[in-house]
Amino acid sequence: MPAWPFEAVLARLPCGVSVFDADLRLTACNDRLRDLFGLPPELVRLGTPLEDMIRASAIVGNYPGLSPDEAWTFVAARIARRVRMQRERRLPSGLLLKTTITPLPDGGTMVVHEDATDRARADARLAQQNGWLDQALTHMSHGLVLFDADHRVTVLNQQFLDLYGLSRETVHPGITAEELIYRRTEAGNFPGLTPAEAWRQVRERLARRIRYRLDQTLADGRVIAVTYAPTPEGGFVTVHEDVTAAKRAEAQIVHMARHDALTGLPNRALLHEGLAEALAQDGGVTAVLCLDLDRFKTVNDTLGHAVGDKLLRQVTARLTAAVRAEAGDGPVTLARLGGDEFALILRPTSRFRSGRLAGRLIEEVGRDYAIDGKRITVGLSIGIALAPADGQDPERLLRAADMALYRAKAEGRGVHRFFEPAMDVAMQARRGVELDLGTALAEQQFALAFQPFLDLSGNRITGFEALLRWHHPVRGVVSPAAFVPIAEETGMIVPLGEWVLRQACREAARWPKAVRVSVNLSPVQFRGAALDATVIAALREAELDPHRLELEITEGVLLQDSEATLAILHRLKRLGVRIAMDDFGTGYSSLGYLRAFPFDKIKIDRAFVADLAVRPDAVAIVRAVTTLADSLGMTTTAEGVETEEQLAHLREAGCTEVQGYLISRPVPADAVAPMLRAGDGGVEPTRPSVP
Repeated sequence: MPAWPFEAVLARLPCGVSVFDADLRLTACNDRLRDLFGLPPELVRLGTPLEDMIRASAIVGNYPGLSPDEAWTFVAARIARRVRMQRERRLPSGLLLKTTITPLPDGGTMVVHEDATDRARADARLAQQNGWLDQALTHMSHGLVLFDADHRVTVLNQQFLDLYGLSRETVHPGITAEELIYRRTEAGNFPGLTPAEAWRQVRERLARRIRYRLDQTLADGRVIAVTYAPTPEGGFVTVHEDVTAAKRAEAQIVHMARHDALTGLPNRALLHEGLAEALAQDGGVTAVLCLDLDRFKTVNDTLGHAVGDKLLRQVTARLTAAVRAEAGDGPVTLARLGGDEFALILRPTSRFRSGRLAGRLIEEVGRDYAIDGKRITVGLSIGIALAPADGQDPERLLRAADMALYRAKAEGRGVHRFFEPAMDVAMQARRGVELDLGTALAEQQFALAFQPFLDLSGNRITGFEALLRWHHPVRGVVSPAAFVPIAEETGMIVPLGEWVLRQACREAARWPKAVRVSVNLSPVQFRGAALDATVIAALREAELDPHRLELEITEGVLLQDSEATLAILHRLKRLGVRIAMDDFGTGYSSLGYLRAFPFDKIKIDRAFVADLAVRPDAVAIVRAVTTLADSLGMTTTAEGVETEEQLAHLREAGCTEVQGYLISRPVPADAVAPMLRAGDGGVEPTRPSVP
């Protein structure tokens, strides 16, 4: 390969080159030199003194801030030092020029000028990027460490050090990954592990060269999420994030999904899991207790939900303490199913132990509570089912315990009852009635019967009580006692009661104007605000005078929300509708209710009437009631009159009206008119053969 002559090499160089002899006269240069400085060709000729070139270059501005004399003095002084020097300056064209002055062995000087503009821009961009990286590392919330292919730290930020309680004196760029793990272990970042054990675990993960993420729990309880990712150059990067708050929130969400927010007890889902786990164990008896508070709704309705919530928390505390005292450290699950319903799983146990615990829970919950300055009393009813005898799966066992609870409620509350197979039969029958009720009204299976009231002063019928009858296509005539409580529990009593009210008003509109119709109202019908609107609609539809409608209510109506109920009753009374208190004397606060609301009538319960011939005190009670009613401007009706002797006592006691089989059994609607036509509306107290 032929050698290139010096001039040819010089011409191909990308930088401007000039060579001067010992007298500082130009001996060689290339065209790039002229291009960089914009000098005329005649000035860049061999033999031209360097001084001339410098002065001419200064005149065109290539030495910013220096005059030609100052420029030459500056250059001459630098060359005279006979050492290699470099300098950068910006030319008027914007070009950044890097000049290198190199003394030659023969006493001459070589000057090289490079265009450093692109390199400076690249350096500026790199500096900017490094600045951004520094800012990111400084302000990012995560800790970050970058390792090279030799597993040495090249970059780390302060957040990483703060996260693990490390210092830059011991952890800094240059240390190995192994040294870093040792430092972290000494700082308590790998609880339970020695430095060697911690490094062995980390080393094994690094060797796989795959991305991974793991959560580490530190000695102080914090949880750090560590993400490892290999880099193409053979190194790796680790990112460290404190996820303690997120983990706690996640655990709280999981807890809330399986626990009751108010009491902190397990909820229905967790109860099912615990019951399934208990039933999966071999041998022994598992007891499921379903608990329901008595009179809790009254507390909620009268004192408000805030008091109700406080009561539930106190009940929970008592239940928990009693269960702990009975079961000790044994596995027990107490759960809140919702509202005032609780459930308990007890294992291993026996019928005796579970019954004893139920009795203790009833006793503890039944003690008075002091909440917001008020004394509150509630009770507890409990149903118990035992596995495997009563069922071997959670659903069946809970259902059995719930049926036993239903029996406990029906038998007076404040007691516990064990499941019996007969309860299932009764529950199935009840469920059948409940299902049939849903279609009975639409299929017109209901009818009204009417039982008359006899006015004793004129021995005349003054009104009829409307009584509901269900003619089931399969069951035949279903007793109101069998379906009315179910209708009240399911809410079906509201549309059913509305039908009764409308039908009774339509029938009464066909009777003589002096004859009233009486309709019984359920407490459930008072829970909404539409009862008085329903009554008005029924009266208008039938074109019935409101004074001919009498509504009978029991004490239970006034127990649920006396203020709201009394407001409805007053609105109805202002319409002209008569209001009667049914079953007077059988409740706890009847006299108080007579003071709270001006009833039109008091109905004396059949229990007092039945005892008139055998117990003198019954006569005294009836006489007292009639006297009280008369003084308050109310009439009285005695129910269940079946004998002439009872009738005689009632006449003597001053009773206004009587009702019962002695007067007449309930009759169909089409039998009312003939009964009223007999004697022009009056009848003798006989026992007619009417179905």
